Amino acid sequence: DVEEQWERMEDVVDSLLEKADICMDQAKGRDNQGSSASVVTQSTPQVTHSKVGYKVMHSSNIPRPQLTFPDRVDNSLAPFQRKIQDKPNALVPLSNGTPSAANSGDEEWDSHHQSLGIADHLVSLPHPYAYEIAQLEHPASLFTPHTPQPFLPFDKTPAQWIDTLEALKVVTRKLEGQSEIAVDLEAHDMRSYQGFTCLIQISTRKEDFLLDALVLRPHLHLLNQAFTDPSIVKVFHGATMDIEWLQRDFGVYVVNLFDTYHATKVLSFPSHSLASLLLKYANVNADKKYQLADWRIRPIPQEMLQYAQADTHYLLYIFDLLRNELLAGPSMQEEGEKKEEEEEGAEIDPTQWMRDVLKRSNNTSLRKYEKPIYDAIRGRDKGGWGKLLERWERPLDGAQMAVFKAVHAWRDQVARDEDESVRYVLPNHQLFSLAERCPVDQAGVIACCIPTPPVVRMHASDLALLIQHAESEAL
Repeated sequence: DVEEQWERMEDVVDSLLEKADICMDQAKGRDNQGSSASVVTQSTPQVTHSKVGYKVMHSSNIPRPQLTFPDRVDNSLAPFQRKIQDKPNALVPLSNGTPSAANSGDEEWDSHHQSLGIADHLVSLPHPYAYEIAQLEHPASLFTPHTPQPFLPFDKTPAQWIDTLEALKVVTRKLEGQSEIAVDLEAHDMRSYQGFTCLIQISTRKEDFLLDALVLRPHLHLLNQAFTDPSIVKVFHGATMDIEWLQRDFGVYVVNLFDTYHATKVLSFPSHSLASLLLKYANVNADKKYQLADWRIRPIPQEMLQYAQADTHYLLYIFDLLRNELLAGPSMQEEGEKKEEEEEGAEIDPTQWMRDVLKRSNNTSLRKYEKPIYDAIRGRDKGGWGKLLERWERPLDGAQMAVFKAVHAWRDQVARDEDESVRYVLPNHQLFSLAERCPVDQAGVIACCIPTPPVVRMHASDLALLIQHAESEAL
């Protein structure tokens, strides 16, 4: 199962990052017993080379950007509040009416939703551009083969760093005159419960822009003018998370999406990564070694900026080539398939594959961001105890299971309160160590968690009491 293997890989990577972050805190003398009166500044970014070839670009003492966000971080169980205030390119007005339904088709699960306080009437509002996406008439250019427009030489196309409102307005005006644009995002979620976008990369046929999403956060809603314009094709690769991040952080939505990932699926490519497309069509060996970089770093080192720029610089050229292959595809089917269709009297639609990609892309752009819930009873939420337990190789007895659930719930609540990721608060392997060993004092808790996460060190006594209580309740 691909999803399960991906989650296992995430656990390994998260564990490495957790250890690096905790060890850097300890090396800098941060004991988390209280805030220091001295001014803490970000250290010079450093690159750590892992055994598997990844480069972890990190820096200690990075200020937490979310502390300066004008929109308050809300990690509560209350529904996500849409950030969109006005609706460019609207076919119907922006509505604050009936919330969308949350019924899953599973009566037991829906009943449990209600017990958590997230029944239908409490779920977030509908997608504000659902009607526009449903009524979208794609530009005729998508259904006509084109001579691919070569990309400009990378070394002669410096990325433009955008970190002021005035510069952002210039960019948005330029985007509104394009027929297609390429977009990508870089985000951070290690030191945040829900995560946040740090950088937005946008490329036209002639220019590459890197938008500082931390500084421009309150103004990036201006991108809606171009991003919801149905005449402009927005080219992403693997847009699923990007679509949700744009909504979550800026109230930005996408109408007329072309996701090159879906094109690779329809064309039955053996690989579906952006790196494979860059190699196949642009003869570029993508350096994906900065996927573990900390995009909160400011200023961003030049090599990270080049990595980010490359993600969109070639994407419109790749789009041109994929468009031609999709339009040629139906007429190039195996002879047997063509004969079978002819016998059935069905005509071959040369736009069939393209329409399939666009339908899948529309479904992606219709995704809605929802805040993480916590399912204490069944553990079926993302990152829930039930899913985590399925990946653990050793069984837990009754008392250990009670401790596991109690500490798992404690971890989630502390992460919400402190706006940290659950894996930063307490890594999964340490969570299981606590469940299996059931320490009953502060020293025992710390002994189970080496290196000791700062939050665990602060709350070791509370954790010991929680474990004692959970264990006694189970006996």
